[in-house]
Amino acid sequence: MRRLSVKVKITIWYTIFLVIITAGFLAILTYTGNVRAGELARTKLADSVADASEQIDTLGENFIIDNDLDFYEDGVYLSVYDENARLIEGRRPVELMELPAFADKKMKKLDEGGETWYVYDSSFDMDGHTVWVRGIVKDFAEGGTFTFALRFAAIALPGLVIVAALGGYIITRRAFRPVRDILRTVDEISADGDLSRRIENGDVHEKSSDEVQRLTSAFNGMFDNLEHSFEKEKRFTSDVSHELRTPLSVIISQSDYALEDEGYRERALEVINREARRMAGLVNRLLTLARSDSGRLKPEWENVDLSDMCETVAWQQESIAAEKNINVETDIEAGVYVRGDETMLIRVLLNLMDNAIKYGRENGRVRLSLRKEGSAARCVVEDDGIGIKPEDMEKIWERFYRVESSRSEEGSGLGLSMVEALVKAHGGSIKAESVFGQGSSFTVMLPLSPEEDTKEKTGSEGRG
Repeated sequence: MRRLSVKVKITIWYTIFLVIITAGFLAILTYTGNVRAGELARTKLADSVADASEQIDTLGENFIIDNDLDFYEDGVYLSVYDENARLIEGRRPVELMELPAFADKKMKKLDEGGETWYVYDSSFDMDGHTVWVRGIVKDFAEGGTFTFALRFAAIALPGLVIVAALGGYIITRRAFRPVRDILRTVDEISADGDLSRRIENGDVHEKSSDEVQRLTSAFNGMFDNLEHSFEKEKRFTSDVSHELRTPLSVIISQSDYALEDEGYRERALEVINREARRMAGLVNRLLTLARSDSGRLKPEWENVDLSDMCETVAWQQESIAAEKNINVETDIEAGVYVRGDETMLIRVLLNLMDNAIKYGRENGRVRLSLRKEGSAARCVVEDDGIGIKPEDMEKIWERFYRVESSRSEEGSGLGLSMVEALVKAHGGSIKAESVFGQGSSFTVMLPLSPEEDTKEKTGSEGRG
């Protein structure tokens, strides 16, 4: 069974709502009109009978031959009876076969042939005899202009509903034209897989509602993200293949040489071992990044003495830095504790120090500093080496991105991506600053451990 489109559903609901509103309005109009018409008829009847009674009383018996007395006016029938209920003069409607008994100043309602009538009697004394004046009037709602208007509305209502439904459908169809354009473009993108295409936001959409414009912008933003993700994924796959192909090629070639030459086997094993370790490091970094992407990179929380860790890492890196005649300087505040994973934090510091030494200037310096800053620990690793070009600053966090291709053999291009993931897993942040040709610095901000943060605040309040 084919499902109805949104515009058809809206038109149906709109039509039903219109019918309900119109029917309710006509029902209220009919009820109030009938009530008002009945009130007018009764008022007119009572006034006519009172006027006739007064005029007859003034004229006496001469009212019979007086031409000024009208016994039918504005739908009111007037008749005069003697005390024995015999008709003296006047008119009565032929539709009423039987009339009720006389009752002074009493309004009586009659239903005859589906029509409503009102009867009103008034008596007075004339020359010692009782005279009755009776007035009869049909309900003004019966057969009048109001009834005609209601009947016309009831007849015209179906036509008006059809016209309104067609108009509503046309308006709804026009309003949903931008949505149809969006759906068509999305279908085309899905069919040909061209994520570079975007939904046009031209003249049609400029006349549309803000909601449609926001929908268009949301879809275009989604396609931007998808295109970026797919491009990033393709580049990532290509880079991983490239990184793994090199050590695998070396391992295969070295094992072939070892099989052919027994004297070369020890050297080949050394090379194979080095390349295998390189591959293991690459796989470990990839696993870390994969866990970060999936939200499964969970630190094993403990209180870590970051001051002692920085001192240890600086001491370990001094021998490596000495090979390039680089001096390692430290400015480490004692007693800085953070809550985190000790192994992960060591990897952060080692990677930053390794980069600083690797790209530092020969005979230069690398500086590691740590101090408390508010409720956070601020750790800075800086060097006076070649620095980073401004156009490369935003790209250094991308996976497998290297600032210079000539350094491909120096690393996998995953170090800073992994550092960023580890820092974020600790609820911290990392920022890079550099002046090309003059060096660069990396600043890591990590939350202090709760105990350390409490002691710091207590100490500040006590000093205050």
